[in-house]
Amino acid sequence: MLSRRENTIGVLYLLASAACWGFVASTVKRLTWEMDPHTISFLRVLLATLVFVPLVWRERRSFRGLKWFLPWILLGALGRAGNYIIYNVGMTLVPSNAATITLPVQTVTTVLLAWLIMGERLQGKWPGLLLSLSGLALLWWNGQGWEVLTEPRYALGNALMFISGIASAFHFMSQKVLTARMSVSEMLLPVFGWATALTFPFAWWSGGLGRSYSLTSWALALFLGIILTGGSFIFLGEGYKRCSATTGVIVTNSSIFITLLLSLWLLHESVSPMMILGALLVLAGTMAVVQSDRLRLALVREDVSMPSCEVERP
Repeated sequence: MLSRRENTIGVLYLLASAACWGFVASTVKRLTWEMDPHTISFLRVLLATLVFVPLVWRERRSFRGLKWFLPWILLGALGRAGNYIIYNVGMTLVPSNAATITLPVQTVTTVLLAWLIMGERLQGKWPGLLLSLSGLALLWWNGQGWEVLTEPRYALGNALMFISGIASAFHFMSQKVLTARMSVSEMLLPVFGWATALTFPFAWWSGGLGRSYSLTSWALALFLGIILTGGSFIFLGEGYKRCSATTGVIVTNSSIFITLLLSLWLLHESVSPMMILGALLVLAGTMAVVQSDRLRLALVREDVSMPSCEVERP
């Protein structure tokens, strides 16, 4: 059983991952000015894979014995490749702050998968989960009328964000299951290696690999692949070793604050009071879930340390 200190360290890792993801939407949106979404997806997973290669070599001094064909490895690769491809296409249709729509879908799907597959209990987490979902719903709605929400281009973009959230949840569950069996880098290298192979045909067919790009776009692509992707998933893996899957996905939802700030500052997109209220509800939900985990760990520790009393029978 992990201590409260380990749980706190896990939350800090998850917050570091969330900080990385807060930059993703604005970075991808800026890249779509020059690169097609499929090339962005391929470069993102390729560069992240290159981050994991030296980590595996440092740990093992060999690449033999990596579990390339485990079902959870393959499922995680499909989820990650699908998430990036669908997300990036959707990003060409909607503002970058609309990326927050993936979060409630990702949350609900991960919670259901954790309950169905891993048997994680939700007792005590419902208030935080509901607060998070309420806030994310406000972020998606943003006070807009149905004529805006149902406009074909906008509705298609939102639908793609919805589907990308489901795909991402499968990778999150894959990572949670596999971190109990192997190191973070041993798990991430096969997953992202397969994801690179899966995204390559899309980048090839789009013709993006044969085009020239500005120095700014290459710098952003490197930042996206190495730091925002490779780094964030290392942090995520370390966090999942110390926290439940439900806590993990809700804590990482705090990335919406950076997403909203950068959409306003860099891309000059509108951030309404409705979106700010939604972000605050997500923060409240995150804090409630973390506190629930801490209380549960404290109660378990008290039960373990309490001496058992046996009644002597006459």
